[in-house]
Amino acid sequence: MDRETLDEAYRRCFPMIREKCARMLADPDEAQDVAQETFIRLWQNGLAGSDPRTVTAWAYRTSTRLAVDRLRQRKRIANTSLPLEVESPGPDGVLEARWELERLARTTPPRELEAAILQRFDRLGQLEIAGILGASERTVRRLLERFDRRRAEEVGV
Repeated sequence: MDRETLDEAYRRCFPMIREKCARMLADPDEAQDVAQETFIRLWQNGLAGSDPRTVTAWAYRTSTRLAVDRLRQRKRIANTSLPLEVESPGPDGVLEARWELERLARTTPPRELEAAILQRFDRLGQLEIAGILGASERTVRRLLERFDRRRAEEVGV
């Protein structure tokens, strides 16, 4: 893989990856670190010369996993059962959703959480999620159903 190919992948994907991580982590510096780590791994795995869709899906999936790992490492414990999807993105609503996301990162299987993040935070459809996860739409639907069932059990619905 050459430097020019990596630079092109960086220009094409980095802003999207950084913004997604910033929404998840509520910390622009940490989001920048995760986005940069994603591209270090892209370089190490030699994917920069691949099809642009493959690179984008890989970078999206890897950055989501890295951000979830960061959330798991945080020591804060949220004692709320607020919905993951925030209707009003005001400062309080965003903060509450992030606390909930940190809690979910500790209690939800990684693939299930990843599908839910892509649907709820990034507002992607099942077909798009399937492409990013490298799974079928049916698998994505099942992951989201399990996630919703688990959340309903947690809040006693």
